Amino acid sequence: MEYPALQNKVFLSAYILIWTVISLAISFVVAPLVALPFGFSLLFGAISGYLFGILAIFLWSVVKYADYSVQNHFHRMASYLALALVSVGIWIGIIFLMLYICMPGNNVVPFEPLIPLELMLGSCFFVIVLLIYNKMLANAKDAEKEEELEEMEQPVEPTQSDMAVEMVERIAVKVGSKIEVILVSEIVAVQAEGDYVMIHTAQGRYLKEQTMKYFEEHLPSNQFVRVHRSCIVNVQVISKIELFEKQNQLLTLQNGLQVKASATGYKLLKRTLNL
Repeated sequence: MEYPALQNKVFLSAYILIWTVISLAISFVVAPLVALPFGFSLLFGAISGYLFGILAIFLWSVVKYADYSVQNHFHRMASYLALALVSVGIWIGIIFLMLYICMPGNNVVPFEPLIPLELMLGSCFFVIVLLIYNKMLANAKDAEKEEELEEMEQPVEPTQSDMAVEMVERIAVKVGSKIEVILVSEIVAVQAEGDYVMIHTAQGRYLKEQTMKYFEEHLPSNQFVRVHRSCIVNVQVISKIELFEKQNQLLTLQNGLQVKASATGYKLLKRTLNL
Protein backbone atom coordinates (compact mmCIF):
# COMPACT_ATOMS: atom_id res chain seq x y z
CA MET A 1 0.00 0.00 0.00
CA GLU A 2 1.63 3.20 -1.20
CA TYR A 3 1.58 6.28 1.03
CA PRO A 4 -1.81 7.89 0.24
CA ALA A 5 -0.48 11.45 -0.16
CA LEU A 6 1.93 10.29 -2.87
CA GLN A 7 -0.58 8.35 -4.96
CA ASN A 8 -1.53 11.27 -7.21
CA LYS A 9 -1.26 15.06 -7.55
CA VAL A 10 -4.65 15.73 -5.96
CA PHE A 11 -3.79 13.88 -2.74
CA LEU A 12 -0.32 15.48 -2.67
CA SER A 13 -1.82 18.97 -3.06
CA ALA A 14 -4.29 18.30 -0.24
CA TYR A 15 -1.48 16.98 1.96
CA ILE A 16 0.65 20.09 1.37
CA LEU A 17 -2.38 22.31 2.03
CA ILE A 18 -3.03 20.63 5.39
CA TRP A 19 0.53 21.21 6.58
CA THR A 20 0.47 24.77 5.22
CA VAL A 21 -2.55 25.53 7.42
CA ILE A 22 -0.82 23.87 10.39
CA SER A 23 2.34 25.91 9.73
CA LEU A 24 0.36 29.17 9.69
CA ALA A 25 -1.45 28.17 12.89
CA ILE A 26 1.88 27.54 14.64
CA SER A 27 3.18 30.91 13.41
CA PHE A 28 0.22 32.82 14.89
CA VAL A 29 0.45 30.91 18.19
CA VAL A 30 4.19 31.58 18.51
CA ALA A 31 4.13 35.25 17.40
CA PRO A 32 2.93 36.71 20.76
CA LEU A 33 5.43 34.57 22.67
CA VAL A 34 8.61 35.93 21.04
CA ALA A 35 9.80 39.52 20.85
CA LEU A 36 10.71 39.36 17.16
CA PRO A 37 9.12 40.46 13.88
CA PHE A 38 6.31 38.22 12.61
CA GLY A 39 8.51 37.04 9.75
CA PHE A 40 10.65 35.07 12.21
CA SER A 41 7.54 33.43 13.70
CA LEU A 42 6.39 32.62 10.16
CA LEU A 43 9.73 30.94 9.46
CA PHE A 44 9.50 28.99 12.71
CA GLY A 45 5.97 27.82 11.88
CA ALA A 46 6.88 26.84 8.31
CA ILE A 47 9.88 24.79 9.43
CA SER A 48 7.86 23.12 12.21
CA GLY A 49 4.80 22.28 10.08
CA TYR A 50 6.38 21.19 6.82
CA LEU A 51 9.13 19.26 8.60
CA PHE A 52 6.59 17.15 10.48
CA GLY A 53 4.74 16.60 7.21
CA ILE A 54 7.93 15.11 5.77
CA LEU A 55 8.57 13.14 8.95
CA ALA A 56 5.01 11.73 8.76
CA ILE A 57 5.88 10.10 5.43
CA PHE A 58 8.77 8.23 7.04
CA LEU A 59 6.55 7.30 10.01
CA TRP A 60 4.16 5.65 7.54
CA SER A 61 6.94 3.32 6.36
CA VAL A 62 7.92 2.46 9.94
CA VAL A 63 4.36 1.75 11.12
CA LYS A 64 3.53 -0.17 7.93
CA TYR A 65 6.56 -2.46 7.80
CA ALA A 66 7.14 -2.91 11.57
CA ASP A 67 3.55 -4.23 12.01
CA TYR A 68 3.26 -3.46 15.74
CA SER A 69 -0.22 -5.03 15.75
CA VAL A 70 1.32 -8.50 16.22
CA GLN A 71 2.88 -7.44 19.55
CA ASN A 72 1.13 -7.73 22.90
CA HIS A 73 -0.31 -4.57 24.45
CA PHE A 74 2.71 -3.77 26.66
CA HIS A 75 5.31 -4.26 23.94
CA ARG A 76 3.20 -2.31 21.46
CA MET A 77 2.89 0.68 23.83
CA ALA A 78 6.63 0.53 24.56
CA SER A 79 7.39 0.49 20.82
CA TYR A 80 5.08 3.44 20.16
CA LEU A 81 6.62 5.40 23.06
CA ALA A 82 10.15 4.77 21.79
CA LEU A 83 9.10 5.74 18.26
CA ALA A 84 7.46 8.93 19.59
CA LEU A 85 10.56 9.94 21.56
CA VAL A 86 12.84 9.39 18.58
CA SER A 87 10.50 11.10 16.10
CA VAL A 88 9.74 14.17 18.22
CA GLY A 89 13.39 14.45 19.28
CA ILE A 90 14.59 14.39 15.67
CA TRP A 91 11.86 16.88 14.71
CA ILE A 92 12.82 19.44 17.37
CA GLY A 93 16.55 18.93 16.74
CA ILE A 94 16.20 19.61 13.01
CA ILE A 95 13.92 22.62 13.65
CA PHE A 96 16.52 24.41 15.76
CA LEU A 97 19.36 23.35 13.50
CA MET A 98 17.55 24.95 10.55
CA LEU A 99 16.78 28.05 12.63
CA TYR A 100 20.46 28.46 13.51
CA ILE A 101 21.28 28.18 9.80
CA CYS A 102 18.54 30.53 8.58
CA MET A 103 18.50 33.19 11.31
CA PRO A 104 21.42 35.57 11.92
CA GLY A 105 23.02 36.35 15.26
CA ASN A 106 21.21 35.35 18.44
CA ASN A 107 17.69 35.58 17.02
CA VAL A 108 17.20 31.89 17.78
CA VAL A 109 17.50 32.50 21.53
CA PRO A 110 13.89 33.79 21.94
CA PHE A 111 12.64 30.51 20.47
CA GLU A 112 14.48 28.27 22.96
CA PRO A 113 11.82 28.67 25.72
CA LEU A 114 9.32 27.27 23.18
CA ILE A 115 10.89 23.79 23.32
CA PRO A 116 8.24 22.52 25.83
CA LEU A 117 5.53 23.82 23.50
CA GLU A 118 7.17 22.01 20.58
CA LEU A 119 7.32 18.82 22.66
CA MET A 120 3.59 19.08 23.28
CA LEU A 121 2.79 19.86 19.64
CA GLY A 122 5.07 17.09 18.36
CA SER A 123 3.46 14.57 20.71
CA CYS A 124 -0.03 15.61 19.57
CA PHE A 125 0.97 15.38 15.90
CA PHE A 126 2.49 11.95 16.51
CA VAL A 127 -0.60 10.56 18.24
CA ILE A 128 -2.97 11.91 15.57
CA VAL A 129 -0.81 10.60 12.72
CA LEU A 130 -0.42 7.21 14.43
CA LEU A 131 -4.18 6.83 14.96
CA ILE A 132 -4.88 7.70 11.31
CA TYR A 133 -2.22 5.28 10.03
CA ASN A 134 -3.41 2.40 12.20
CA LYS A 135 -6.99 2.96 11.03
CA MET A 136 -5.90 3.01 7.37
CA LEU A 137 -3.80 -0.14 7.73
CA ALA A 138 -6.61 -1.93 9.57
CA ASN A 139 -9.05 -1.04 6.77
CA ALA A 140 -6.54 -2.25 4.17
CA LYS A 141 -6.13 -5.59 5.98
CA ASP A 142 -9.90 -6.02 6.25
CA ALA A 143 -10.22 -5.34 2.52
CA GLU A 144 -7.53 -7.92 1.76
CA LYS A 145 -9.30 -10.52 3.89
CA GLU A 146 -12.57 -9.88 2.05
CA GLU A 147 -10.72 -10.12 -1.26
CA GLU A 148 -9.12 -13.44 -0.32
CA LEU A 149 -12.47 -14.85 0.82
CA GLU A 150 -14.03 -13.81 -2.49
CA GLU A 151 -11.16 -15.35 -4.44
CA MET A 152 -11.43 -18.60 -2.47
CA GLU A 153 -15.09 -18.85 -3.46
CA GLN A 154 -14.26 -18.48 -7.14
CA PRO A 155 -13.02 -21.40 -9.27
CA VAL A 156 -9.30 -21.32 -9.93
CA GLU A 157 -9.34 -23.19 -13.21
CA PRO A 158 -10.39 -21.14 -16.25
CA THR A 159 -13.81 -21.87 -17.72
CA GLN A 160 -14.64 -22.20 -21.40
CA SER A 161 -15.88 -18.60 -21.50
CA ASP A 162 -12.57 -17.44 -20.00
CA MET A 163 -10.61 -19.36 -22.61
CA ALA A 164 -12.70 -17.80 -25.37
CA VAL A 165 -11.74 -14.23 -24.42
CA GLU A 166 -9.45 -12.71 -27.02
CA MET A 167 -6.03 -11.70 -25.74
CA VAL A 168 -4.87 -8.18 -26.59
CA GLU A 169 -1.46 -7.52 -28.15
CA ARG A 170 -1.32 -3.74 -27.78
CA ILE A 171 -3.06 -1.02 -25.77
CA ALA A 172 -3.75 2.55 -26.88
CA VAL A 173 -3.40 5.31 -24.27
CA LYS A 174 -3.97 9.04 -24.55
CA VAL A 175 -1.03 11.23 -23.53
CA GLY A 176 -2.03 14.88 -23.78
CA SER A 177 -3.20 15.39 -27.35
CA LYS A 178 -1.41 12.28 -28.62
CA ILE A 179 -2.30 8.61 -28.73
CA GLU A 180 0.49 6.18 -27.83
CA VAL A 181 0.43 2.44 -28.42
CA ILE A 182 1.91 0.15 -25.77
CA LEU A 183 2.82 -3.41 -26.65
CA VAL A 184 1.68 -5.96 -24.10
CA SER A 185 5.26 -7.26 -23.87
CA GLU A 186 6.36 -3.80 -22.64
CA ILE A 187 3.95 -3.73 -19.69
CA VAL A 188 5.62 -4.14 -16.30
CA ALA A 189 2.54 -3.88 -14.10
CA VAL A 190 -1.04 -2.60 -14.03
CA GLN A 191 -2.29 -0.92 -10.84
CA ALA A 192 -5.77 0.23 -9.88
CA GLU A 193 -6.28 4.02 -9.65
CA GLY A 194 -9.93 4.47 -8.69
CA ASP A 195 -12.00 4.22 -11.90
CA TYR A 196 -8.75 4.12 -13.91
CA VAL A 197 -5.66 1.94 -14.08
CA MET A 198 -2.01 2.98 -14.12
CA ILE A 199 -0.01 1.05 -16.71
CA HIS A 200 3.68 0.83 -15.79
CA THR A 201 6.30 0.28 -18.50
CA ALA A 202 10.08 0.68 -18.61
CA GLN A 203 9.50 3.99 -20.41
CA GLY A 204 7.02 5.50 -17.92
CA ARG A 205 3.49 5.38 -16.54
CA TYR A 206 0.21 5.79 -18.42
CA LEU A 207 -3.27 6.37 -16.99
CA LYS A 208 -6.13 4.63 -18.81
CA GLU A 209 -9.86 4.55 -18.18
CA GLN A 210 -10.31 0.80 -17.91
CA THR A 211 -11.00 -1.82 -15.25
CA MET A 212 -8.63 -4.27 -13.60
CA LYS A 213 -11.07 -7.04 -14.55
CA TYR A 214 -10.61 -6.21 -18.24
CA PHE A 215 -6.83 -6.52 -18.04
CA GLU A 216 -7.06 -9.66 -15.93
CA GLU A 217 -9.17 -11.29 -18.67
CA HIS A 218 -7.37 -9.91 -21.75
CA LEU A 219 -3.69 -10.16 -20.80
CA PRO A 220 -1.96 -13.54 -21.34
CA SER A 221 -2.40 -15.58 -18.15
CA ASN A 222 0.96 -17.30 -18.63
CA GLN A 223 2.71 -13.92 -18.42
CA PHE A 224 0.49 -11.70 -16.24
CA VAL A 225 -0.80 -12.58 -12.77
CA ARG A 226 -3.15 -10.59 -10.57
CA VAL A 227 -1.11 -10.82 -7.39
CA HIS A 228 -3.35 -8.39 -5.51
CA ARG A 229 -6.80 -6.91 -5.91
CA SER A 230 -5.15 -3.67 -7.03
CA CYS A 231 -2.21 -4.99 -9.05
CA ILE A 232 -1.37 -7.23 -12.01
CA VAL A 233 2.32 -7.92 -12.69
CA ASN A 234 4.34 -9.22 -15.61
CA VAL A 235 6.05 -12.30 -14.16
CA GLN A 236 8.94 -11.92 -16.60
CA VAL A 237 10.14 -8.71 -14.95
CA ILE A 238 10.05 -9.85 -11.31
CA SER A 239 13.56 -9.51 -9.93
CA LYS A 240 12.97 -10.39 -6.25
CA ILE A 241 10.33 -11.95 -4.00
CA GLU A 242 10.58 -11.54 -0.22
CA LEU A 243 8.37 -12.17 2.81
CA PHE A 244 6.25 -9.20 3.88
CA GLU A 245 3.77 -9.03 6.77
CA LYS A 246 3.24 -12.65 7.77
CA GLN A 247 1.95 -14.62 4.76
CA ASN A 248 2.10 -11.79 2.22
CA GLN A 249 4.99 -11.31 -0.20
CA LEU A 250 6.68 -8.17 -1.53
CA LEU A 251 7.61 -8.28 -5.22
CA THR A 252 10.36 -6.07 -6.61
CA LEU A 253 10.19 -5.52 -10.37
CA GLN A 254 13.05 -4.69 -12.72
CA ASN A 255 12.04 -1.02 -12.95
CA GLY A 256 12.26 -0.69 -9.14
CA LEU A 257 8.51 -0.81 -8.54
CA GLN A 258 7.53 -2.78 -5.42
CA VAL A 259 4.09 -4.38 -5.10
CA LYS A 260 2.54 -6.54 -2.41
CA ALA A 261 1.11 -9.94 -3.22
CA SER A 262 -1.79 -11.29 -1.18
CA ALA A 263 -1.78 -14.90 -0.03
CA THR A 264 -4.13 -15.93 -2.82
CA GLY A 265 -2.26 -13.88 -5.41
CA TYR A 266 1.02 -15.47 -4.39
CA LYS A 267 -0.46 -18.94 -4.89
CA LEU A 268 -1.41 -17.99 -8.46
CA LEU A 269 2.08 -16.52 -8.98
CA LYS A 270 3.77 -19.70 -7.77
CA ARG A 271 1.60 -21.76 -10.06
CA THR A 272 2.50 -19.57 -13.03
CA LEU A 273 6.22 -19.67 -12.18
CA ASN A 274 6.08 -23.43 -11.40
CA LEU A 275 7.53 -22.85 -7.93
